[in-house]
Amino acid sequence: MEKVIEALIKAVVDNSGISTTTGLSALLASLGRVLYKRIQGSRAAKDLAPCFSKKDVQQKLRLFIESKWQNNSPTREEEPLFTHKFVSKSTLIPHFIKTAFNENKVSDKFYLVLADSGMGKTTFMINLYVRYNSVFNIHKKYKIKLIPFGYQGNVIEKIKEIKKEEIPHTILLLDAFDEYTKILPPTEPDGLTDDERFRQVLDEVIETVQDFREVVITSRTQYFPGEEDQPYELKIPTFDNKGFHTLAKFYLSPFDDKEIRCYLNKKYGIAGFLNHRKKQKARRIVHNSPKLMVRPMLLSYIDYLVDGDQHYANTYDIYEALINKWIEREGLKREHQHVNREKLEQNLHKYSQLVAVKIYEQRKAKKSLQLCKADATDVNVELKDYQMTGQSLLTRDADNNWKFAHKSILEFFLAKEALENGAFATKLDFSGMDMARQFWIEHHLKHYPDFVYVTGGTFLMGSPEREAGRTDTETQHSVLISDFIFCKYAVTVAEFKRFIDESNYQTDADKANSSGIFDGKEWQEKAGINWRHGVSGNERKEGEYNHPVLHVSWNDSVAYCEWLSKKNGKTFRLPTEAEWEYACRAGTTTPFSTGENITTDQANYNGNVPYGHNKKGVWRKNTLAVNSLNPNKWGIYNMHGNVWEWCSDWHGEKYYDECKAKGTVENPPGPETGSNRVVRGGSWDCSAEICRSAARDRGTPGGRGGVVGFRLVFVP
Repeated sequence: MEKVIEALIKAVVDNSGISTTTGLSALLASLGRVLYKRIQGSRAAKDLAPCFSKKDVQQKLRLFIESKWQNNSPTREEEPLFTHKFVSKSTLIPHFIKTAFNENKVSDKFYLVLADSGMGKTTFMINLYVRYNSVFNIHKKYKIKLIPFGYQGNVIEKIKEIKKEEIPHTILLLDAFDEYTKILPPTEPDGLTDDERFRQVLDEVIETVQDFREVVITSRTQYFPGEEDQPYELKIPTFDNKGFHTLAKFYLSPFDDKEIRCYLNKKYGIAGFLNHRKKQKARRIVHNSPKLMVRPMLLSYIDYLVDGDQHYANTYDIYEALINKWIEREGLKREHQHVNREKLEQNLHKYSQLVAVKIYEQRKAKKSLQLCKADATDVNVELKDYQMTGQSLLTRDADNNWKFAHKSILEFFLAKEALENGAFATKLDFSGMDMARQFWIEHHLKHYPDFVYVTGGTFLMGSPEREAGRTDTETQHSVLISDFIFCKYAVTVAEFKRFIDESNYQTDADKANSSGIFDGKEWQEKAGINWRHGVSGNERKEGEYNHPVLHVSWNDSVAYCEWLSKKNGKTFRLPTEAEWEYACRAGTTTPFSTGENITTDQANYNGNVPYGHNKKGVWRKNTLAVNSLNPNKWGIYNMHGNVWEWCSDWHGEKYYDECKAKGTVENPPGPETGSNRVVRGGSWDCSAEICRSAARDRGTPGGRGGVVGFRLVFVP
C-alpha cells in the first residue's frame, strides 16, 4: 500500500504535470505540485545560501522548462534559432540522473555543459541539484554539492572544505567556469596566452576535483572552441590506466516555439485572466524578435519589455530596453514627483554603470564579480540609502554587497561605458567578457548596417592538391583569424563618388588619363577612363551607381579608407588576404562557398568556362549591383566573381609555404615587402575556377582596370 501511495504522491508532484486528471483530482494535483515545489525551493534555498538567493532559487524552480541538449553547438550558425531545428535533442536532467550518475553504468566521470550567455546554465544546475535531492529520486545513491565559480571567495578552498571521506560519494556541480576570475589575465603579465592560462586553470580545477564521484561543469561556449565531436582531453588517467579522462560535452539547446509557449504559460498562467494582456504582449515581442527570445534569461525579464510593441533588432536593443524599464520602475516605486523621479532615474543609471566599472576594475584583485559595502561607498552618486535597496537586475545582499543578477547585465554596462568613454574603451579587456564584446559590436553595426560581424577561428587557407584549377601559390596551411567586421558588399560607384566630391582626390586613372577596358572582344588601354566608367568605357548612368566601382588602384582604395576613417572617427581598412578568404569560405572547405561547383545563378563570371565538366552558363559581360544574387551563409555578397577585390597584403609566391612551415599562423599580414598587391575573388570576365575561394592573383599598387574593385573591414 505504501508503494501505491508513494506512486500517487509522485504523480501529483511530478514536474511534467498530469494530463489525465480532471475536476477535483486535477485541482488537488495542481495544489500538490505547488506545495511540493515550495517545500523543495525553501529547502534548496537554505542549502545553497549564500551562493544563491532564496528568491532566485524559487524562481528558477517555478519557471523551469526541461533543459535539452544536443551534440553540436547552436552557435555554429549565425543564429541559434535556426540551428536547433535540425538537430536531435534530448532532456538533460533525466540523462544525468538515470544514466550518467548511475553506479551500474561504466561512463564518463567529468561532464561539461556549454551554452552562450543567458541560455539557462545556472537554472539547469539548480534544478539538477534539487531533482537529484528529491525524495522521489529512486536513483539517488550519493550526496550532491553545487558551487558557483562566480561566488566571492576562493572556489578551490571551498571545494577543499568538503570532508575527504565524503568526496568519493559526492557528485560535484561547478557552475559558471567562465566567471572564475583566475582565467583572466593577471595584473602583472604571466607570459601565458589566454588559451594557455585557461588550460592551466582548468587542469588545476580538475586535479582538485578528480576524486569526486562525478563532476559537472558549466561554462560559456567561447572557452571550449573547436569541433563539437572532439572531447576535451584531461591529464587525469582513467581507472584502468589505459588512457586519460575527457570532458564529455553537452550543448544546451535554445528554446523552440513550444518551449517558449510553455514558459509563458508558467509565468502568466494558462488561463491567466489577470495577466492576459501581459501574456499577449509577451507573445508579440517573441514573434517580433524570434532570433533573440530563444534565450531563457531574456524571457525571465520579459515583464520589463511588455509595455510596448518595439521590435528588437539585436541583443543590445533588448538589454537597453530591459534596463531602462527596470530603472523606470524603481523610480516609480521610490519617488512620486516627476522632477525628483527623473533625477533619481538618471542617478540609478549612473550608479549602476559606475558599480559595473568598479567591479570590472577590481575583479582580478578581489577575485569576485561583486562590490563589497566598503567599496560601494566610494561610488560618488547622489542617492539616498532607501533609493538603493536593490531589486532584480542590480541586487544587494544582507551584507550590502552589490552584484548584478546576471553577468551579461554587468557586461552591458561595461560596453555602454566604453561607448561613452573613449579612455575606458582603450583599456577595456574583453577577456572573459564575450557579451560585452557582442554589445560593443552590435552597437556599432546598428550604425553600419552594411557590415557583418565575423567570428574568428582556425581554418585551412589555400587549396588541397586534388582541387581542380589550383596553382602552386595556394599551398594549404593552418591560419587562426581573430574576429573582424566585414562589409557585405564591394564599395559602390555612389560611395566612391561621395569620396571624390568631398575630397577632390585624383585617382591613378585620372593622373594617367587612362585605364583598361573591354570592348566586347578584347582588352585595351583607353584614354579618358576613370572611376566614373564601366567595363567597356561607357560612363556609368545613375542606375548603375549601385554597381561596384571600377578602374580604382590599390592606392585609391587605401586613400578611400583613410578618408572614410577620418570622416567617421573610426577605422576602415582593406582586408588581409587571410580575412578575405575566411569570409569568402564562410565555414566551408569546398572550392566554393556554394560547394563543389558554382553556377552563374550563384555568381557573376564567364559562364562559357564552367568549373570542371559542369554545364555552361550565361556570360553577362558586365558587373552586377553589389547586392545581386544570394549571399553566402554569413550574409556576404559576391565574394565569387563580379569584381576582383584588393587586399592589404603584398603578394608572395612562396609566402604560403613559409606560413605552413610555422604551423598555425595567427592573423598573417602577408610578406613585409613586394612589388604587387593581392587581389581576390575573380570577376565577371573570369572562368569559374579563377573564382574559387582559394584562387589568388596580384597587381601593381597603381594598376587598375574594368575588373577590379574593393571592400572594407571596419575596426570600431
